[in-house]
Amino acid sequence: MHSVIQFLRKPAIEPVLRCVARRCGKGSCETMKTVRSVERAISILFLVAQNDRPLGLSEISRSVGLDKATTLRLLTTLEGADLIQQDTATRRYFLGGAVNRLSGAWRNDLRQLSRPYLKTLWRDTNETVCLACPRGLERVYVEIMPSMHELSDVPAIGRAYPIHVGAAGIVLMAHLAEAEVENVLRQVDLASAAREAEVKRMRRAWNTARQQGYAFITGHPNVGSAAIAAPVFDRDGEVVAAAVVRGPEVRLTREKLVQLSPHVIETAARISEALGYQNTKFAVGG
Repeated sequence: MHSVIQFLRKPAIEPVLRCVARRCGKGSCETMKTVRSVERAISILFLVAQNDRPLGLSEISRSVGLDKATTLRLLTTLEGADLIQQDTATRRYFLGGAVNRLSGAWRNDLRQLSRPYLKTLWRDTNETVCLACPRGLERVYVEIMPSMHELSDVPAIGRAYPIHVGAAGIVLMAHLAEAEVENVLRQVDLASAAREAEVKRMRRAWNTARQQGYAFITGHPNVGSAAIAAPVFDRDGEVVAAAVVRGPEVRLTREKLVQLSPHVIETAARISEALGYQNTKFAVGG
C-alpha cells in the first residue's frame, strides 16, 4: 500500500482533474455535477492518504471545505468501493483494502519500466538481479532475472521479507520518512536486552547507505548468500524500490560487491530518472 499512498500524495494528478473538468464543462450541468463529485471524492481520498492517523467526519469536512452531509455521502461511496474504511469503534476513516489492488497495478507498471535497465545489470554482472518494493512492514520481490550460474541464489517473485532485513531492506529503510522508520522499529521483533544496541546498529547502516548510495550484506537473511542494493526514487524523491544483485557468498565476496556497486547504483539511477526523479547524484557515466 505504501507505493499507492505515495501516488495519492502527488500533486501532479490535480491538473489532470482540472483538465477533465474543463472538457466536461462543455457538456450538461449534470455532467459538471458528476465531475465535481469525482473531484471532491478524490480530494477526500488524498486527505486520508496524507495522514498517518484515521480522521473523523468533522475533520474531513473542514479540511476539504464541504458540509458534513456531502462529506458523509462521498465517504459512503468511497467506503462502498473499499477505498475508504471506517473504524466502527472510533467512527474514524482510513484507507481501504482496495488500495492494495491499485498498489499491485502500480508495481506492474514499475516492473515494465525497470526491465531494460535490470536486464543491462544482469548482463553486466551475470548474477541474479531483482527489484524489491516496500509493502507496509515488508519488502516484496516484484521482478527477478535469475543468474545462469549453476550455483545461484534466486528468490521467487512475490517473496516477502521484513522491510528492514537484507541489503534491499537497508536502502529502503535509509530513505523512508522518520515517522515510517519509527513505525517499523516499534514493530520489529527484537530481544529487549539487545534492542537498543540493535537499533543503533541498524541506524548506522542506514546512514552509511544514504552517504554512499548503496548497501551490501553477506550471510543474511540467508546463510551463504550475499547481496548489494541501491535505492530507486520516484519524481517526488520518495524511495519506491531497490535494485538488487544477489548470489552465493563464495562468489560475491565483499571485494566483489564493492566492485559491482557502480553498476547497481547506475541501474537504480536510470530507473529513478525514468520515473521522473532529477537528483541522481550517484549515477555513473552521466
